Amino acid sequence: MPQPAVHTFPSFDGTLISYQTLGEGPPVLLLHGFSGNAQINWFGPGIAQKIAAAGYTVIAPDLRGHGASSLADPDAPWPRDAIARDQIALMKHLGQKPYGVVGYSMGALSALRYHLLSRDGERLLLGGIGDSAADETNTDRNTAFRAALDAAIAGEDTPTAKAMLARAKATGGTLENYRGALSSRLYTGRDLLETFTIPTLVLTGKDDLDNGSGPKLAEIIPGAEYIELTGNHLTAVGDPAFPEAIIAFLNAGR
Repeated sequence: MPQPAVHTFPSFDGTLISYQTLGEGPPVLLLHGFSGNAQINWFGPGIAQKIAAAGYTVIAPDLRGHGASSLADPDAPWPRDAIARDQIALMKHLGQKPYGVVGYSMGALSALRYHLLSRDGERLLLGGIGDSAADETNTDRNTAFRAALDAAIAGEDTPTAKAMLARAKATGGTLENYRGALSSRLYTGRDLLETFTIPTLVLTGKDDLDNGSGPKLAEIIPGAEYIELTGNHLTAVGDPAFPEAIIAFLNAGR
C-alpha cells in the first residue's frame, strides 16, 4: 500500500507546518480535530487512504500547535484565525485550490473559517459539529478544554486531566500547545454561514451533541445536506459510513 509523503512549509508568519500527501487527482484538504493530528484522525482509521484510492490527492496537515506542527514557544500570542490562514498559505504553497475541504470537530470549525476567509473549494464536508458552531457567544466548550488543560499542566489527578495527558502522548503534542490552539478554535456566526454558497455536507454521530445539533447546522448553511453516523463524538469517525459518505459527496461534484 502506498505510504503518504511528509512535508513541511513555512506558513504566512514563518511558522513551520507539517503536512502529508497521498494519491493523485483533485486535491482534498483534511483537517483534524483538537488535540489530534493527521495520523490519528485520518490515516490511522484508513479514511485518508480510502479517499486517495477513490481518485483524489489527500493533503492532511498537522494543525498549528499539534503533532509535528507543535510550536517552540506555545505561550506566544497566536495571530487571529491562525489555523485557517495556515490552510490558505498551504494551498498557496502548493499552487492549488482545494476541490474538497473535509474537517472533523475543530477541523470542521477551521474548515468553516478557511472558507469564510478564502471562499475557495467546491465541496465542504463538516464532521462532528452542530449548530453551536454558529453561536459566537458560546464559550462553554473552549472553557471546558482550557480547564482540563490547566488541570493537567498543574498535575491534578482528574479524569479530564488524564485524558488530555494521554492525548498529548498519543499524538506527539503538548498541553501548552493545545492551550494556545484554543485561540483558533473559533465559531462562525449564523449571519456569515448564511452567505455560504458552497455545496456542504454535515455528518455527526447519532449520540454526538458535543457541538450542538448537526441537522440544525445543516439548516443554517444554504442547501446543506445532513447524514447521521453511528456513535458519539469520539467514535463516529470509525463508522465505515463516514468515509463512504465523504467519497460519495466528493464524487457527486465531478
